[in-house]
Amino acid sequence: MNSRWCIRPLAALLLAASACVAHAQQTGAPAPVVYVSDFELDAADITPDQSRLSRARRFAGSLSPVHPLQQDPQQKAQALVAKMSDTLVADLQHDGIDARRLPANAPLPAQGWLVRGVFLAVDEGNRVKRAVVGFGAGQGRIELAVAIDPLPEQSPAPLYQTVDGQSDKHMPGAIVKMNPYAAAARFVMAGNDQQADIKQAAGQVTDAVIARMKAGAPQAQVPQQ
Repeated sequence: MNSRWCIRPLAALLLAASACVAHAQQTGAPAPVVYVSDFELDAADITPDQSRLSRARRFAGSLSPVHPLQQDPQQKAQALVAKMSDTLVADLQHDGIDARRLPANAPLPAQGWLVRGVFLAVDEGNRVKRAVVGFGAGQGRIELAVAIDPLPEQSPAPLYQTVDGQSDKHMPGAIVKMNPYAAAARFVMAGNDQQADIKQAAGQVTDAVIARMKAGAPQAQVPQQ
């Protein structure tokens, strides 16, 4: 592939990011801040495989306990969410955007942009569910539904609604219906390499944020999947 075709889209996005900052400077307004809210990810309440833990302890030695992240789905979920937020903030900052991580339950800032999202999974029946981290809940393909909202926003539209009365014990996670007016984009994490997946997904979300800031218009409706 000719490298020019790879460079041009990147150059266009960098130009768009610079244009957002330059416009703010020309009008005397402060450069817009992008606030990255932690994406939603569930942790399953699943009993670990004791035989697996025993083998891991024997392998590591009796004096070396198994790493907590291998035992606690909640910690695994928190680590994945934090990694996504930190990577996304770093990518935006690299492209010249004043990006900051918004702590959980923090009040919405008075101005700027809000980036939020939820980790999703699709089961065999093509039902969309909130993704779950936990022993025995092995999920390969995970999706991200992302919303990019201008602030101030009195009450950003919810990304999804929970569908009651349905469950699947073989695949934990609440079944949800996405709000097509809130979800600006969907991205796929293949599940092969978590670090590489996060880096790739964060890069795609960064591109979407820059494009959204450049457009500055109400989001178009995304067809329901």
